[in-house]
Amino acid sequence: MNIIKRLRRKFILMATIAVIIVVVGVLGLINTIAYMRMNGQVESVLSYISQNGGDVPPNKMVPGGGWFGDRNWSDDTPDFSYQIRFFSVVMGPDEYVKMINTQNTVAFTKGEAIQYAQAIVQAGKTEGIFKKDRASYAYMLTKDFNGDFLIVIMDCTHDVDAVESFMRYSVKVGFVCIILYVIILAALCNMAIKPFIRNMENQKRFITNAGHELKTPIAIISTNTEAIEMINGKNQWTESILKQVQRLSNLINDLIILAKRGEGSHADLVVEKIDLSETVAGIAGTFRQMAEDQGKNLLCHIAPQVYIKSDTKCVYELINILVDNAIKYCDDGGSIDISLVKSKKKIADIVISNTYADGAGTDYSRFFERFYRGDISHDSKKSGYGIGLSIAEELTQLLKGKINVSYTDGKIAFAVRLNTND
Repeated sequence: MNIIKRLRRKFILMATIAVIIVVVGVLGLINTIAYMRMNGQVESVLSYISQNGGDVPPNKMVPGGGWFGDRNWSDDTPDFSYQIRFFSVVMGPDEYVKMINTQNTVAFTKGEAIQYAQAIVQAGKTEGIFKKDRASYAYMLTKDFNGDFLIVIMDCTHDVDAVESFMRYSVKVGFVCIILYVIILAALCNMAIKPFIRNMENQKRFITNAGHELKTPIAIISTNTEAIEMINGKNQWTESILKQVQRLSNLINDLIILAKRGEGSHADLVVEKIDLSETVAGIAGTFRQMAEDQGKNLLCHIAPQVYIKSDTKCVYELINILVDNAIKYCDDGGSIDISLVKSKKKIADIVISNTYADGAGTDYSRFFERFYRGDISHDSKKSGYGIGLSIAEELTQLLKGKINVSYTDGKIAFAVRLNTND
């Protein structure tokens, strides 16, 4: 059933979006913490080197630190000072090099060390990370009371690669988790929506069975009323009974149609070539006398020879509902306009509008809800139960078309767009 498939897809989509938000949020937080921890540790080592004048005294442990008060176990080993690959440059305000220490690195010559130190001073940033070839280097710029600059540049490739590797793997793991979640959810979602499906099927079965059961007493009431008219003649009471019987019969038929349409699928359609112009014109002709009897003017602007490939019964029923609705809710002495045009994009547009002075400020987004009526007073002069437009929307979806309602300049218009499939 289409409605079950749509519900299943929407359930999976909403659940997937929820888990994506959670996974992205958690992974984002974990990766942010990992990056901040790495950055804090690198900054701690650079600060220690800077505080010791651009060098690391041998046989001394580099103090750990950084974010969240954690420490790296390697920071507590005496040999850690020999593992740090760095160089330092002391430069005067005029960029004159006063001291250069490249004993702890082989990746930079003295000339390159001076060039990078000058670039950092000119950039004016006190901290940062840059790439050289495939390696990553962190730097720290400090200034003493004499105005001299101390630039310390340290190899942090291992730390940066560890964080980047963790980020890559976490993204892959997160993606795999989402895929597995969707697969498992698709396999088990039927169990989650099974109670709803059972309730919906019971509801449809009740409507269909109750509708058929009600037809018998209604038919008996109608027959008995007609018999009374044959014996005693027509009067206002028998006419009122027959009128209400007809209204009730129409309601039951609409309910049964609505229940069956919910069970329908595209496979049930009998697709054939239809002369849409002739169909629309024929329906307009059947309603013309009704409109005239109510003092309303029915106008047609129908383009000739517009053909579509679709189901004849569905198309006829769709247009019939919209024209009937337009006449029913048209203002007294107003006009109904039925138009059909074919665009260059293989699209047939059907627009059925009517004058509706009381339409301003109405919530048109609810017009296709079942049993919704714009006139909340349910004025009996405008017979209807708010089912017709819901059926029209079901039919349009079944025909793979689009329907919308709009209100401008005192007129309400229902527009249906169907593919001509030329």
